Amino acid sequence: MTGGAAAVDVPRLEVLRYSPLHQLEPLADGAWLATGDDPYLLVELPESVRDGGALRISVELDGEHLQRPCLYLDSGSGWTESGRFELVPDGPRHWTALACVEALAGPARFDPSECAGRFRLGMLTLERVAPAALAVELLARDAAAHPESAADVLARAAAMAQSFGHRAACAWLLAGGPDRVREPPGSYARWIGLYDSPTPAELAALRCAVRALPARPLLSLLLPVSGERHELLQACIASLLEQAYPDWELLLVCDAQALSAPMRAAVDAAIAQSSRVRIVPGPADDVAAWNRALAAAGGAWIGVIEGAPVFAPHALAALAMAAAAHPGAGLVYSDCDRIDAAGRRHAPGFRPDWNPDLFLARDYIGAAVLFETALVRRAGGFRTDHAPALVGDLALRCVGLADVASVHVPMVLSHWPDGAVGEPAARAEARRAALREHLGDRVMAVDAVGDGARLRWPLPAPPPRVSIVIPTRDRVDLLRLCVESILSLTTYPDFELLVVDNGSSDAEALAYLASLDARPRVRVLRYDRPFNYSAINNFAVAQATGAVVALLNNDIEVISPDWLDEMVAHAIRPGIGAVGAMLYYPDDTIQHAGVVVGLGGVAGHVYSRQPRGSAGEDGRAMLVQDMTAVTAACLVVTRSAWDAVGGLDEALMVAFNDIDFCLRLRRAGYRNLWTPHAELYHHESASRGSEDTEDKLRRFHSEVAFMTDRWGTLLHDDPAYNPNLSLAHGAANALASPPRRGLRSWLADALAGASRAAPQ
Repeated sequence: MTGGAAAVDVPRLEVLRYSPLHQLEPLADGAWLATGDDPYLLVELPESVRDGGALRISVELDGEHLQRPCLYLDSGSGWTESGRFELVPDGPRHWTALACVEALAGPARFDPSECAGRFRLGMLTLERVAPAALAVELLARDAAAHPESAADVLARAAAMAQSFGHRAACAWLLAGGPDRVREPPGSYARWIGLYDSPTPAELAALRCAVRALPARPLLSLLLPVSGERHELLQACIASLLEQAYPDWELLLVCDAQALSAPMRAAVDAAIAQSSRVRIVPGPADDVAAWNRALAAAGGAWIGVIEGAPVFAPHALAALAMAAAAHPGAGLVYSDCDRIDAAGRRHAPGFRPDWNPDLFLARDYIGAAVLFETALVRRAGGFRTDHAPALVGDLALRCVGLADVASVHVPMVLSHWPDGAVGEPAARAEARRAALREHLGDRVMAVDAVGDGARLRWPLPAPPPRVSIVIPTRDRVDLLRLCVESILSLTTYPDFELLVVDNGSSDAEALAYLASLDARPRVRVLRYDRPFNYSAINNFAVAQATGAVVALLNNDIEVISPDWLDEMVAHAIRPGIGAVGAMLYYPDDTIQHAGVVVGLGGVAGHVYSRQPRGSAGEDGRAMLVQDMTAVTAACLVVTRSAWDAVGGLDEALMVAFNDIDFCLRLRRAGYRNLWTPHAELYHHESASRGSEDTEDKLRRFHSEVAFMTDRWGTLLHDDPAYNPNLSLAHGAANALASPPRRGLRSWLADALAGASRAAPQ
């Protein structure tokens, strides 16, 4: 790999001192007792590693029930999930963690386990290594474990080292980057076996439960038939014939005379096998034939199957029961994955619950969607205007009708053959054309972003005034960078800066604050009470003159000049609450791309530490979307929405006040958004310091308890995050084990419901 690395002239090995901090008691024999499920120690770090780098931490640790021991390093934001590093055993009573970090701001935290119990803790040591050497070591380990992907991983790591340095390459390697380069059929296969494979006995019980349902709507499935891959058609139809739900019909749109002999044989066999299968004559790409199929459909619900997927045996039962459970629903969609020629499932697509702005940006609901038949007819059926995105165009028109609800079934119900759906670029462009027609002059433009779209929403003339609130204390280096980047780069025409000084004492900071008083657009407010982030912002907003409020940390630096135009254009849309931005660490890795409530406890950031430009799952890191919460490090909201929920709750002095604010907006009927098109750097809480004292930790735990008491189960069921994905520390978008909702819980509910409904 290329990319320079400075030599490190420090002792090879340093012994670290530690002391108990939480839920730990020393025992007479020299061992320790963890009295709860969150024990940790304070670890002092030597000055020689304060500037960060590549580190190897080793621990002598032994216990009967150790669970996920880990180390938290503080790079200026306290002990957060982005600084969490798991230790792995590499010998008897010996555990090691590798880390690559920026400058360290305070002591470390060591969690010996995630459960109560007895353990012994010996020497804890730290060794600083050259990032280039660590990268080579990590690549060698990965190549030994996965030789088939070694070349691809090396190429990706080398490109990252060339662009961002060896530290960035190490961070990517340590954060599981190689696993995202290669397909992980093994881990997903284990998950399928545990959580997504109904047993024959369960399917038999489900068939009985379905027969006992008080109402079973007929599902009409429209399947265009063309091409040469008759084996895909056979597999798709076979999966339908094996469904636990019997009330369906299959309408094959095809020109039987034009089919190849194997394809025609597959069609004839299907018709002979079941009276529920019939032909609607016409070419597979003929919109008129699709509409004839729509007219012939006898079901209350209709689905278009493009690409001949294989359906899970419980798929139609799950979709039909969801439709029946939501009388106002207009469409029902589910999760999916892909299947290779050998029948191996891979690449799961775990979708969020209904997400209106993500749906505009990308047709994320997929192709295996059930539409209410009456709704499809009311929307005008299929149209030739935007082929090949016929279903995407239909979905836009259906969703655009008033009072249409969309229901998500969080289960993998369809398995799509690799390469079965052709022309993705043409389909994406056709959907963007449909989007332009659908939105008309409500947007200024619809631009391409990957296979999705960026909608450019307009600002009124004149645009509303924005009051940008920046709390600060000392750290003039950060404040100057923040303020000057706003004033020199921001293109938005009408804003004021309210810089709120919370007791600065540094002479240079005071001089700079005094100079700001003379600057146009800037006011310096004095808040001389103890630090309370919520109270400081409420104090400033009460004196703001803008119709829109922007909350900004003093460690923010503007990147994109139109950041405020983008965020305000969203914030003033009807029904929108808080709008968040794309924030990067100074090393050009992602700091904030939206917040998932419940992730790592109360809330956590998705895509944290992934390289700038990462697409994310299904392209979500590049697309505007609804998020349950966004960070107040850069948050824009209308003054009317702010006032409607009463601003920030001052009971939350430091942590989670932005999460609570977003949740209250959502409860009041607003939708919170995140946009990747407003880009800024975030040096993350550098002026506030670390959560490294007993008082700060006590306050933090009280704020966790506050959020848990107020929001309860919502912290485990974020609608913008699939319940099949993990909420564990540092595991955003990893598989949940077990899922919070999924096949197992659905089966239990379905079978229990049938038992209750059965005559006694």
